[in-house]
Amino acid sequence: MMTDDLIDLFKTKISLLQNQPLSGGIVAKNLHISDNGSGELTLYGDFTITLKVLDLTTDGAPDLNSLMTFTQQVITSKLRGGGYKSGVRFLKYNATKKIFDQSKSWTYTIRYNFSFSVHVIQINMLSQLRGNDFVLAVVDSMSHQFTDQYGKRHYSGGLTKGMGGPAVITYNIWQRNKYLGVHEFFHTLGLDDIEDHSKKERLMYHLEDNSGQSISDMEKGDMMQFIMRDLRQMLKGSYSSISNNTVQLLRIFINDKTNGFKYNKAKFR
Repeated sequence: MMTDDLIDLFKTKISLLQNQPLSGGIVAKNLHISDNGSGELTLYGDFTITLKVLDLTTDGAPDLNSLMTFTQQVITSKLRGGGYKSGVRFLKYNATKKIFDQSKSWTYTIRYNFSFSVHVIQINMLSQLRGNDFVLAVVDSMSHQFTDQYGKRHYSGGLTKGMGGPAVITYNIWQRNKYLGVHEFFHTLGLDDIEDHSKKERLMYHLEDNSGQSISDMEKGDMMQFIMRDLRQMLKGSYSSISNNTVQLLRIFINDKTNGFKYNKAKFR
């Protein structure tokens, strides 16, 4: 039985042989590593991030294009400038042979010197989703509630099912808070919600009027680590995120009665 790494490598090679562009939520090329010899790796690469937006609203979403454009601009802005992560435990890198030694481990400081091209595009049906796409489904409403660390109950304007997504957002709440689409997508890239009242300026703050805009250096490093979670992928030169079975995960998530999503079921086919 092939490992995920071998499956990913095989898929990448087949795509290249067929002269087809790599596809998925994360696609990268020109990947390489610089080792300063003192425990610091700098990672380079050109990444394309694609988020597919599926309109499931009953009456349509007339402001959807402007919200998508805004979301694309903000994601691009927040990812710009790379990131930094210390204390990363991984296999020891041999810069001479350009391999990771399977028998040795090392603790690294990593600088992510990635460039990003971000695309937020609308799709109209499930058949337009691939297994490794990022997706943001737009619905009429949701009844999901949560209790914050202060014991207060809140309704949710958006929900994301773990790292990699899928994510679901209520259209009229997205209209009121343009940053909500970015907030939910950054959950997809591995960021947690923030409930500390002293950090209301942060994008991941999610209580009351969560219209914060700032991202910390630590959060940026966390996202970069998610985007390139397996450093061995850097040695391939090109990369496409492996299948996350997005369609099936979205089906399960959106039909979970505890979330209380209201949407046009005729569109969800």
